[in-house]
Amino acid sequence: MDRRKFLSVLAFGATEFLIGNRKAAARYVLDTWEPPIRKLFLNFTEYEERISTETIVIHHAGFPDGDKDSSAEEIHKFHQEVNGWAGIGYHYVIRKDGTIEQGRKPLAIGAHALHFNKNSVGICVAGNFELAKPNPQQMDSLKLLSAWLCQKYKINPLKKGAIVGHRDLNDTSCPGKNLYSKLGDIRRYCHEFNS
Repeated sequence: MDRRKFLSVLAFGATEFLIGNRKAAARYVLDTWEPPIRKLFLNFTEYEERISTETIVIHHAGFPDGDKDSSAEEIHKFHQEVNGWAGIGYHYVIRKDGTIEQGRKPLAIGAHALHFNKNSVGICVAGNFELAKPNPQQMDSLKLLSAWLCQKYKINPLKKGAIVGHRDLNDTSCPGKNLYSKLGDIRRYCHEFNS
């Protein structure tokens, strides 16, 4: 049993003891649980808050010169200085070691999928997945983060358009063929996690 599983079992057992009802305890743990997210408190020139969240959009960093690790801070700097945006367009970045970093504030309108930013959350997985494959640590973090977002925003992961690749919304190859092919697995994981 890994550390994450051990801690979730421990939290569930403690909650069940305090609440006295197994189903209520399970619901409480799910409702209050959050994956480990490294919060960076990046400075933005401006941002608006989303009114609704209906879609999770999966991206890759996709640098043409190779499959490399990218941090939320690096992307933030690039989006501000090169694109002239308020800051990083994605809400979350998943690094090569599986670390989840917060980009835009969770309720802010993103800048990651033209015409679809006002009701979506953007997750960028570091790497170029036209060239390489996402590693197991990244996939574990992406599944956990997506499942948590589905639970948090009451998104049915099996509903058409709920969890999509950037290419489903705009004319791009993002998130790369090797990550795009895994979206079905992510949807199923999210459904099982929240059942």
